[in-house]
Formats: sequence, C-alpha cells, structure tokens
Amino acid sequence: MKILLKTGVIIVMLLLCTTTFGYSQGKGILTGKVIDNNGEVLPGASVVVKGTTIGTASDLNGYYMVNGLESGKITIVVKYLGFDDVEQTIEVKAKGTVNKDFVMMENAKALGEVVVSGMVAGQQRALNQQKAADNMMQVVSSDEMGRFPDLNVAEALQRLSGVTISRSRGEGSGVQLRGTPANFVNIQVNGEQMMGSTEDGSRNTTLDVIPSDILSSMEVQKTLLPSNDGDAIAGVINMRTGTARSLKPRTSIDLSSGYNVLREKMPVNVKAGFQKRFFPSDKNPDGLFGIAVNASYYKTNNGYDRLEADRWRANTLLDEKGNKIEGTEGTYVPTDFRYRYQEGSRTRTGGTITLDYAPDVKSKIVLSFMYNRRDDNDTRYRRRIRYRGSFFDMGDGKIGTDRITTVMQVTDQRIKLDNYNINLDGETTQGNWKLDAGTFLNISRRKGVNPQFNFETPDWRANGKDIKGTDDGNGKPIQIKKNTVLAQLPSFATKYLASENLYTPAVGGAMDDPSRFSLKNIENNDNQLNGRNITVRGNAALSYLINDDFASTFSFGAKGKFMFNERYRLASSTELTPNGDPLYFSDFLYKNEVSSNFLNGNLNFGPAPSLSKVKDFLNQNPDRFNLNEHKTNYRRDAHFYEGVENVVAGYVMNKSQFNKLMVIVGVRLESTHVDYKANRVFQYDANADPNVNGGQLPGSDPENYQYTAYTSTPADSSMNYTMVLPNIQFKYDLAKNTILRLAWTTGYSRPNLPEIVPSIDINDETRKLLMGNPALKPAYAHNLDLLFEHYLQKVGLLSGGVFYKHIDKFLYRSEGLLTDISNPYYKHGAEADNQYILTQPQNGKNAYVYGAELTFNSTLYFLPGFLKNLVFTSNYTYTNSKATTDASRGKLRLPGQAEHTGNIALSYSTEKLTLQASANYNGEFTYALGSNSEEDLWVDKRWQLDLNGSYRITKGLTVYAEATNILNAPAFIYMGNKSRVYDLEYTGVFLRTGFSYRF
Repeated sequence: MKILLKTGVIIVMLLLCTTTFGYSQGKGILTGKVIDNNGEVLPGASVVVKGTTIGTASDLNGYYMVNGLESGKITIVVKYLGFDDVEQTIEVKAKGTVNKDFVMMENAKALGEVVVSGMVAGQQRALNQQKAADNMMQVVSSDEMGRFPDLNVAEALQRLSGVTISRSRGEGSGVQLRGTPANFVNIQVNGEQMMGSTEDGSRNTTLDVIPSDILSSMEVQKTLLPSNDGDAIAGVINMRTGTARSLKPRTSIDLSSGYNVLREKMPVNVKAGFQKRFFPSDKNPDGLFGIAVNASYYKTNNGYDRLEADRWRANTLLDEKGNKIEGTEGTYVPTDFRYRYQEGSRTRTGGTITLDYAPDVKSKIVLSFMYNRRDDNDTRYRRRIRYRGSFFDMGDGKIGTDRITTVMQVTDQRIKLDNYNINLDGETTQGNWKLDAGTFLNISRRKGVNPQFNFETPDWRANGKDIKGTDDGNGKPIQIKKNTVLAQLPSFATKYLASENLYTPAVGGAMDDPSRFSLKNIENNDNQLNGRNITVRGNAALSYLINDDFASTFSFGAKGKFMFNERYRLASSTELTPNGDPLYFSDFLYKNEVSSNFLNGNLNFGPAPSLSKVKDFLNQNPDRFNLNEHKTNYRRDAHFYEGVENVVAGYVMNKSQFNKLMVIVGVRLESTHVDYKANRVFQYDANADPNVNGGQLPGSDPENYQYTAYTSTPADSSMNYTMVLPNIQFKYDLAKNTILRLAWTTGYSRPNLPEIVPSIDINDETRKLLMGNPALKPAYAHNLDLLFEHYLQKVGLLSGGVFYKHIDKFLYRSEGLLTDISNPYYKHGAEADNQYILTQPQNGKNAYVYGAELTFNSTLYFLPGFLKNLVFTSNYTYTNSKATTDASRGKLRLPGQAEHTGNIALSYSTEKLTLQASANYNGEFTYALGSNSEEDLWVDKRWQLDLNGSYRITKGLTVYAEATNILNAPAFIYMGNKSRVYDLEYTGVFLRTGFSYRF
C-alpha cells in the first residue's frame, strides 16, 4: 500500500508540473472528440492529416490527440465504419493546442435500408476499435455483451473465436485461448494483472466472480506488443471500466427475475449505472472532472446433479470360483464413484467507480476502483460407493465385487470470493512527447467454510473374517464366505453408474440401509487463499518523422510487479470423531429419496441425512466428539504454501507508418525472482517400526495398521530467470477497409502456484495426492500469426487467419494411480490396494500448436422485405497440436486443446424489436494426462443453445426475456474413452425476464 501511495503522489506531481511547464517544442497539438449526431462517442475512429501518415485513432471515450504538427493550415480526414468521411481544414499554431470535435453522420448510401439498432451500433463500435488496433485483437463492447444472455465475463468471452471455457455450476468460469492451457492467458483489468482466486490455486481468477454488465468493454489480444506483460503465451484478456463521457447525466436501471428449471427456484438481478462530467472550462470544454459508477447484484437459487468416478483401476476379472479369467487383464473398473446433489444460492455483486481529473485537454489523471464478490451458500449431499476387493465377471457386461463400502455425506458449504482492483493512472502530452505512469493494486481472496458430516457402512468384505460394526443376530459379527459376490455394476460402460446389492444380511436390513450407517467423523475444511499484486509502471513515447514523410513513434517503459500468494487452513479447520455408542444415519434422516429425477431422470439418488439435525446434535452434545489432533494438524500443514514473485521489466518499441504499411519492432526483458514456502508432510503408524521403510511397513498384523502420526518439514525454494522477448509486427492496408496483418512474437508463462511450490496436499477421503514440482521451468513460445480482415461498410466483418506456436518446456498435469514404491506416500500393508491417485505437474519437452480462425459477421441487407433486418454472426476456430512429454508417450495432443470451437447467431433486429438464437460449440480436449492413453482425461464436446429477445416500449424503457442452455447440455469428462465416465454434471435450463430503463 505504501508503494501505491508514493507512486500516486509522484504521478500527480509529474502531471501538474508538466501541465505548467511542458516541453519547449515548436510543434502544435490537435485534440478533441469524435461523436455521432446523437452525441454518442465513436471509439476507434481514424483521424489523419490528409496526404500524410500522421494520425491516430480515437480511444474508448471518443477522444483523440495528434501531436507534433507543423504550424499552419492542415486538412483532417476522419473515418468510421458505417459513417460518412469528414474532411475539415484547421489552423494549427506553433506550441499551441487546438481543440476540435468531429460530428459524424451515418452513411445512408452505404447502409441502404439497414436499421442501425442498438445491436448494430454495438458491433460498429467493437469493429472500429478492432480495425484501428496495432496488434491482433478482438473487442467486445458493452452493447455487444448485452446482446447475449451472458451474466458473467467468461460467458461473454465464449462468443469470440478461439475461446474455450470451463464451467462450474452451469456457468462459465475459466478461459483458454487457441487450445493452450488456462495459465497461458493473462487476465487483466485496465491493463494490469489480476491474481487468482480459485480453489486449485491457479494464476487466473475465476471469471464467474465478475459480472459482465459493469464493464465498458473487453479486449482479447492474441498477439502481444512489447509494451504488454510478457507472461502470456496465449494472449491477454483485458477488462476495461468506463469513464464519464458527457456533461449531461446518464442513468440506467435494469431489473429482472427468472426460473431455474433444475431446482425450481427464482433468481433476482439488479443493475444500475450513472455517469456525468462537471466544470467545463476554456482549457477543457468537456469538463475538468468526471464520475462514472456501475453496480450489479445477482442472486440465484440453483444447484447441480453430478456423478464423479475418478478412481478407475486396471484389474483382472475372476470367475465365480475366484480364478483369473484369461484375456481380462487390464480391464478398467470404477472402484469409487459418487453421486452429488447440491442445492443452494449463488450471489454475485460487482461495482466500479471511476473518477477522472483533466485540467486541460492534454493531461488526465484517472482513479478507478472495481470490486467483485461471489457468495455460494450450499447444502451438498454426496453418496459414495467404494468397490475395493476382487472383481468378478457376471456376464452381460456386469462386474461384481466381494468388498463394498458406502459413505453418505452432507456438507454445509460456504464459499466467498472477492477481489479489489485500484488503478491510478496519469498521462500528459507535451510537444512531441507523451508520458504516462500508473500504479495498481489487486487483492483477490477465497474463503471456504465446509463442515462435512460423514456416515459410513461397515466394510462389507467376503473373506471369512469378522466384519466390524455388524451383528449376525447372535451377538457375533457377521462373516461372509470367500468369493461371495456382494454387489455388482449392471453396466460399467455407461455415463450413469449404479450399484446393485446381491447380498442381504439375514438380519438388520440391506448393506446400505440407513440403519447400517454410523457417523464416522466430522471434517471442518475451512481454508483461505489470498493473492496480491502491486504494480508500478512508467512509459514515454516520442512522435517523429522519418524523412519528413513517415509518422513514427519511439516508445520505452519500465514496470515492476510485486506479487504475493498464500494458501492455508484456518484454525477452525478440524476433524472430530464421535465417542460412545454409534450415531446412526437413520436417526438423522432428511429424506428417503432426495431426487428421483437425478442426472436428468436417469438415476435415483437415494436417502440423505439432515444437515440441521446433525449440526444441532453437535452443538448440543460437544462432549460426544473428540478432536483428532493428528489429522487436524496434518491437513493444515499439508495445505499450506506461500509464494513471493517479483518481476522487473523494461521494453523499447518503434512504430512507423510507411504509407499503407505499419511496422512495429521492439523487445521486452522481464527478470523474475521467486521465493516459495510449503511443507513436506509424511504420515506413518506410530506403533510401526520406524526403521523399516520410514515406518510404512508395520511388520505384523497389517489389518490394524493405522496412520496415527506424521512429520512436517518446511520446504523452501527460490528461483531467478530472465526472459528476452523480441517482437515484430506488420499491418498493411490492402484497400480502404481491408487489412493484412503479420506478426512474429514471443512470450512465456509461469506455472500455477500449487504446481511449483514444494507442497504436498493429501485428501484421504478422495484418496488424492497432489504434489508440487519446484523443478518446473516457465514455458517459452515463438508465435507466428497471419490475419486477413475485410470490414464491411454495411457493418460487418469477414476475416480469416492462421497461427502457429512453438512451445518449449510446456506444462502438463500428470495424473494416475501411485505405483512407485519408493515414493514415501505409497501405501503398504492393508492399504496396498487403495493407493492414492497422484497428480503432479511436469515440464514437457516441446509442443507446437497451429490452427485457423474464420469470422463472418454481417447484416443480411440483401434479403427482401423484413428479412433485411436479419443479422448473422459466426466464427470458427480449428486448432491442432503435438506435444512431447517423454519417450514412452510419444507425440500427444497438448492438454487443453480443442480441435473445433465455434459460435453462430441469427438475430432479427429493428429499432424496437430484437430476437436472437445463438449456439456455442466447444470441441473435446484433453483435461489431464494419465500414465498411459487409457488413463488420459478428456472433456467431451458440448453444444449450448440460447434464446433471447427484447422490445423497446419507449425511448428509455425496454423489456427482455432470455432462455439459456435450453438443450440442458451436461458437462462430461471421461477417462480414455467415452464408456468410462469421470465426471458428469447437469445444471438445467435457466429462464430470465426483466426490464431496463435508461435516462
């Protein structure tokens, strides 16, 4: 915070001083705004001195500035898609500043009978900004975001070419670009990096925490400039907050509600905005001071149905006598699968406040604040079925087992994510120089409070021995003879796994009757993740001419990023075990059937315990529970990590306009120093011989072997590296609205924090072992991009491009059953058949990604009658890749790379009515690499179809209705092939209707 305040003082003093004294240059400056005849600003307008290459493009607020002008009369030409060109003669005085606004009129001849509705106007703004950009980027204006029924940033981004999103609870959450991993994307607000706030500790914040309706625009930059942060192999997603544009106050209000079909609940959505400029003066006729405020509130009562089966194991099947069946070796069987039914509420709150002070038209100071928060308050029921023994071929695709345990859980899940972003930026133009500086603070936090109550059946096992916790009716434990098949999977080659009991005890009910479950433990998994980024930067740009003809800009700058991340379990994170007489599930029953329409009507969920009953019992009977100090402390130590990353960067860049050809050449250097802290945690049996394999082998009676002690050793690591990032880009105007772009760029990407810190995170309940890898190196890429763009005068775009990335030391997640007996977490003795699933990141040798992108957006003006009001929008991306991990796997597809992605939308738009159908397609891609191809995890392809419409009743009042995911498309992850479900989730159809009022 001290760095932020000191830098802010420096910025203010610098700008005030330069405003007073300036540079002793003999050149003049032309500045102003480009607006339409309704006073709306036109961003991306081309403002050029006629007959020269001297010029610029208007910014997001319609402002432009051309400096370095010779004194005398000049002719300015202003161009904007869909509008008549404007030519005007202006007299420039030496050392003087001329303020001139340009008002543009729609080109009636070019547009013909096309109705310029709000939808078309939004496209105009986005396309003009994209056309004016120096690098390859896509722009989504606030009008474009409002065109689709997208409530958060990830949902809005999925409409762009080359974008793949991941989903959580039916909403878009994570973003990937051009088939590369999510951490290859740099997520920014107003040009500065946001820290991650996801449960898995990834670098990028989850984008479902940010409502899209508080932003003025978003940019997806697919080729980096030397002035961009270099740690973005895939590109940059930059969210921009708005500033006040008009002396006339503008206010908007939007209210809506709807219906969630899956959980039969109604949401509420409220958003509002206000902006105004104040105190016009001779030095700044647009006002010295501006304020813009946007706020959004959304609450929905929703949930999901999910099936998880993340423990498939290769086995050899047995016949009814227990003999191995030849030819069945390597048969994958789901040894652990879970039904998850979740219901609750999600609340998303967001807001922005932007204050700006512009003492004259050449200088400006902007202070912007953005806050976002997401609260999830849920009750989660989970039914877990564990097949742990031998597996029998029952015929007709059925698999039986001689050992089964069922666990029933209820969790009170409270998750809060919030992030704060403060930008303080200033800029001034003096003569041929433009200076800007800024400082930025981002704080991202995630806090989870998740008390979980676990009921478990006896460990039913057909081995002729006593089964603890059972009674055969004669006061003795039940014994089941060897090779008795207790339960079977009717089919293990289906998305909808189910278990059937084949054995029923003589007394006491079925093996999974509620009376068979007893409360095993209570886990309070309370954790917190904090991230912070403090950034300071400064840039300078000198405008000059080459041979007095070719406009050029030489830029240089420096930046420091000081980032901090930590993850830990709170003091309230404990594990409690009951004492005294058993506490049975049947005494805490909530429902005999939670859902008979589970997983889109394919399964019944079964009974579940009551959350309120178990919580009340715990609060009223604390003496019935003991603190398990071993597991409590062990989990805290294993969860902890801390990372400090300091990055110092500098760049130089030159941009020259040679008639129709623009050339950018530059280089960026980034030096990084990192310090990581974590714990290496090792469990063992306190009663075992510690001299035998580190205490892992008990030496006798393996059935009684228990993990009752642990050691925790601090594990620190440090690293230094410097990246050199050269950059060359070309932009050639083939014709008035036709552009060819070519770029060779370089970039790198750091691993996610949990991947690189030397940590160990063990989840005994899910049998997962997550290990960090401090030996990981950042990935480095050479990128080649070629793009053709033709902007249609009737508001549209036809573009096509190809791209190629060569990536060294790419990162991938390796996941598979732990088989290395030298690993200290390998299970021996009674637990030998219940190994952890080891997940650890690795550096691959190299990878290359190549593909093509096509976009066609246009009004269908050539159709007869009312059909001329149709608007067609589409894009398609093809991506392919090859990656080398090690010699055993050969060439593989890069994890995260979908071969096909696309969007298509057809709209009918008049001045009052808009109707639209839109479809989004994400192709399948590798989610994680297993120990072999049979264990690779894949995210299946998915179509989503949405419908929406609106009608403008009066000038400011509009009503609208939306329906999203009307096909009820599930999210599906499989292992190896689609017959092995790994994760399946349904979230249902969502309906929304409301009104907006602007005045």
